[in-house]
Amino acid sequence: MRNCIFTSHCIESFCDKSCPIFAEVSYLLERNNLINNKLVSKISKRDIDTMTNILKKSENNTSTVIVPQGRSSIEYSDFLTYCAICQYWKGNQLHVNVFNLKYSAYLDKLKKSWSNNSEDEDLQYLEIWSRSSKVLIISGFDYVDFKDFESQTLLTILQDRKTNNLTTILVSPPINSLISTKQSVFFGALKRMLKETVKVVSV
Repeated sequence: MRNCIFTSHCIESFCDKSCPIFAEVSYLLERNNLINNKLVSKISKRDIDTMTNILKKSENNTSTVIVPQGRSSIEYSDFLTYCAICQYWKGNQLHVNVFNLKYSAYLDKLKKSWSNNSEDEDLQYLEIWSRSSKVLIISGFDYVDFKDFESQTLLTILQDRKTNNLTTILVSPPINSLISTKQSVFFGALKRMLKETVKVVSV
């Protein structure tokens, strides 16, 4: 059986994997490292309803979702990304219109590029998708030390996307648990913005 999210609704008796739906969805799942994600394949009806509600409330806006206590923020952002792909795959034309930016990994690549003379193609794609994707989910805040650079970089991404009326959803642990060892001024601005955009607090 092929790995297709629409298998249960498909009316074709034979699949040759040339179906546009399969191609579009597979491309987005691959770009978000969800092709062989076993947790996502077991997503519950309750989680689907929750994620669909989050996407609806966040459309063309910036929202912050607080991860429920006892839940993994990685799992939660993967579920949200999966549901966004199900909802926004159509008309994708093999562009990354749904992307989950793992922020801590993105920062690591960005910092490594400073001491690397060759261009990092992966980093370039991350930057393009962060700017242009119709739905951007940003996760991986749990272990980030939000000094000036880390805070300002995130604020810049959010401001650019807000200017273009793009959907941006931040998946975060409780905001007061975020770390800033130097108490950056930019971190203060980031926390205020996060608190202002909390539209869904999952429990």
